[in-house]
Amino acid sequence: MPSSYKKLFHELPWESPQGSPRSVASSDHSNTQSPPSSWSIPSQSETSSQQGTAWSQASSADRASPSMSNQYISSQSRVQHSSFLNDGQTRSYHLDVVQHPQRTAEFGSASLSRLPLAPPVVVQLTVRDRFGNSIIPEMELPFLIAHLSLFTDDGSRPLDMGTSPNGEAPPRRLLYGNLVSSPQKLRDLQGRLGLYFLFPDASIRWRGRFQLGISLLRISETNASGTMSIASQGTVLAQARTRSFDVYAHENYVAPPITRLTQSFLRQGARIHAFTPNGP
Repeated sequence: MPSSYKKLFHELPWESPQGSPRSVASSDHSNTQSPPSSWSIPSQSETSSQQGTAWSQASSADRASPSMSNQYISSQSRVQHSSFLNDGQTRSYHLDVVQHPQRTAEFGSASLSRLPLAPPVVVQLTVRDRFGNSIIPEMELPFLIAHLSLFTDDGSRPLDMGTSPNGEAPPRRLLYGNLVSSPQKLRDLQGRLGLYFLFPDASIRWRGRFQLGISLLRISETNASGTMSIASQGTVLAQARTRSFDVYAHENYVAPPITRLTQSFLRQGARIHAFTPNGP
């Protein structure tokens, strides 16, 4: 058998050595197969010898090149893909606001002329398995959503409804726009793949100073056969808050510059509203 075929065969998942807990928990190849009968299987001693040689060569290469690109390492091995169904006892979820809103303009009663918060809210989701490895739970992603809610400046009280600054208008819903987001796979400024929730279309009706709350919900349930389906109500898995931001009168509003993260996500195909600043 040509040496290239032998090398290919040794890299197949059914001949890999027993993996660490990291590889077991996060492998996409959880269902193994038997190799075709037409393939000749090398002896165990030959396999062990070649694997030992490969590990030795890899270790030597690492020692010879200590300046290997850290960006490549982090982007390729930090986040692993998982095809396992969710088990609430073995996974943890964490939300981190990586881009906070700075300001926007109130839209009052003119909902058609409203402006979104700028820069748009970006929240990163980190999911870890029971061994602490960061994973991308492929089968669970369609059932994960993040939801926005509005709070007072100090975050002590939710603000679903509010009156105008002069108190003349009746109470109306303050937070407006697309308040629900699904996870997207995007790369950060260092090239690392991650899961992100984007909120490019959130507006505030009246001026003031506020915070936003983000809640991660699972909208699925697993039946007796292990199949996931839409649940009657969501389960809150994690929460986060933005920093406080200001909402100005429309005539006093100046849009902030577009951030590097927003530009990067736009280049990757993310749907984000990006407005050019209208002032110095």
